[in-house]
Amino acid sequence: MRYDNAHITEIAGYHLTERIGSGGMGDVYKAYNQSLKRMAAVKILHQKEMAERFRNEAYIQSSVSHPNIACLYEYVVSGETPCIIMEYVEGESLDTFLHKRGRLSSGETENIIRQVASALAYLHKKDILHRDIKPQNFKIHGGKVTMLDFGIAKNKYTPKLTQQGFVVGTTEYMSPEQFQQRVEKKSDIWSLGVMAYELLTGYLPFEANNPVTLRSKIEKGGFTDPKIMVPELSEKLKLVIEKSLRSNPASRISAAEIEKLLEDKEQPGYNSNAKQRRLPFKVDLKILSIAAVAILLVILAFFYSGNKKQDDIVTDNNHDMNVAAEKNDALAKQQKLTINVSSPLNAEIVLTDGSRHQLPFDTSGKQGDKFEFTLEAEGYVSRKVTGMEFTTRGYYNYNLEKK
Repeated sequence: MRYDNAHITEIAGYHLTERIGSGGMGDVYKAYNQSLKRMAAVKILHQKEMAERFRNEAYIQSSVSHPNIACLYEYVVSGETPCIIMEYVEGESLDTFLHKRGRLSSGETENIIRQVASALAYLHKKDILHRDIKPQNFKIHGGKVTMLDFGIAKNKYTPKLTQQGFVVGTTEYMSPEQFQQRVEKKSDIWSLGVMAYELLTGYLPFEANNPVTLRSKIEKGGFTDPKIMVPELSEKLKLVIEKSLRSNPASRISAAEIEKLLEDKEQPGYNSNAKQRRLPFKVDLKILSIAAVAILLVILAFFYSGNKKQDDIVTDNNHDMNVAAEKNDALAKQQKLTINVSSPLNAEIVLTDGSRHQLPFDTSGKQGDKFEFTLEAEGYVSRKVTGMEFTTRGYYNYNLEKK
């Protein structure tokens, strides 16, 4: 059952100016308070049965204060409709940012993941589980990343809001244990690892054309080494991904450890406590020069003796690089895209030419090409998707809202 929100134009002194988003529980509007001279984002609940979860979201977000988390200003009830008034964050969603770019550099990805890890370390210290870490729940502006959504977050005071046998979260980013409803802090780390992999490569580490196969791949935990797709991948980021995407939660790295690793200017494995030794005597520069020449002659002799073997190695490396280049060229030419919905099973996709197709729906196009469509199902609100671009991410799963 839905609240009738069509008549709402002002809430708690905030005048609604434009709708800027829609989620599983409510619509989000940009708003302005003339008295306070302040912009805000106002989230209005439209499903009555979600009122308790909506109130829990407000309670958790109001209890936190961190530079990478949007501030909650107030929780109010307008008539019968609950509303969350929060900080309006400039910029675009991290998901949109990624779609435009295809994939990000190691440096950009490190910067983003470090900020998200900082926010998660703070939340985990307060015994708060986010449970829905994904690019859509963050905004980026001028390099700064801000966490926006706490829709399914929980802490020790959160009441049991999920029925037995049901799981919450976004399947592509869910950890193996979440399918057994055994969510914990390290479940957020798995999701962060998935997001790091996606930002860096343009692909999700676990992809499939249907939810059952996708879940099976996640539970097995095997994924393509990102270094194959991104040879310039930094060792720090490779370590973060590898230690985040471990099937056993106890083996995963923590948010605080990720933050520290990505802040550290030294290479992984460097012992920062080790003190540099000083020679107790002066070294004659002439002796050093003679020694350097001698070492160089030895190296040259070794090089020429093993020249044939080295040529073979170089040839192999060049072959590997050529294969990788060919793969990247192929990716840039044509991209496959699969569209699906989590529910209901009878959903259809309607293309701009009016043709209708059952989901999941497969299509393909050149990277950067635009793709528009509408998702429809009986008893559900139609969802129009515009401006989507073909990228190296090949699978999108949507949710439809009940009428």
